[in-house]
Amino acid sequence: MTTDDFFDKSRRALDSVVHGVFNFHTLAIFVVALGLGYLLSQVVALGVIKAARTIGRIGDTAKSPERALRLRRLETYLSVSLAVIRFTIFAIAVVAAWQYTHPSTAPVAIVGASTVFVVLAGATVVPMLRDLTTGSIMIAEQWYNVGDFITVEPLSTISGVVERMNLRSTKLRSLSGEVIWIHNQHIQGVRVTGRGGRTMAIDLFVNSLKGGQALIKHISQTLPVGPTMLVAPLEMVTNDKLNAKLWQITAIGQVAPGREWLLEDFARKALEEYDQSNDKCIVHGPMVRYADAAAERRFKRIARMRPATSSPATTASKQ
Repeated sequence: MTTDDFFDKSRRALDSVVHGVFNFHTLAIFVVALGLGYLLSQVVALGVIKAARTIGRIGDTAKSPERALRLRRLETYLSVSLAVIRFTIFAIAVVAAWQYTHPSTAPVAIVGASTVFVVLAGATVVPMLRDLTTGSIMIAEQWYNVGDFITVEPLSTISGVVERMNLRSTKLRSLSGEVIWIHNQHIQGVRVTGRGGRTMAIDLFVNSLKGGQALIKHISQTLPVGPTMLVAPLEMVTNDKLNAKLWQITAIGQVAPGREWLLEDFARKALEEYDQSNDKCIVHGPMVRYADAAAERRFKRIARMRPATSSPATTASKQ
């Protein structure tokens, strides 16, 4: 077969596909097939969404962190499967409509039709493929799950709780209640906040243990508690006596991401003002810091692995 014969046959096949597709009968069959596919996908989607929400509620009340993580991942997989199921249903509907309207179509005609579709929809397909590739990698590597609070990099102003994710996009709910949709191809990295919020500690150095405890109790009753404020009331965890007139009191609390100012600013100033109007027992502080237990374990491990270094005094004596 010569090159001219090949191109001539390809042109005739493409012409037959175009004339076979763009007619009223074929278009009507495709519209009906896509309509039935849409209805079926909606019915399936309702079942999947209901199951995902039920699993999400169970995960939110799970007492074991490991069980909560497993349920959250299952909720994520259901969310992802929804897009795959819808795509599969629509693909089956399109193939069934094509086979019904063109039962004797040669394979080359199907290839020709695919070529026409790709040419017409290329501007949409290429970005979608990037989204699908990025989404597949993130899901396979378990970057985050439904229910996690994430901050998107390099778009650090975008953050929120993951409400839904699929291979193409991610849906977030911000602290202000806004719904944010972002294409997966624009997510170069994420910062995931631990379950429940950011754990923070307040350290007080006081000359009276009783007075310091009264300060912590007062401020704990003052701070607003809620899912988007202080997740749990401030709790005193240690009170170490450093010397005859100095105690260190540490209180731990969890705040919603973005509400760190509740402890860093508001609570610190409230402690100082309340102390000034009462016993004035604060000697140093208040000092506010992050107190994530997992981070402390990791850094403790790193500290144990560091080689011992000579102290300044030892180094001076050697010289």
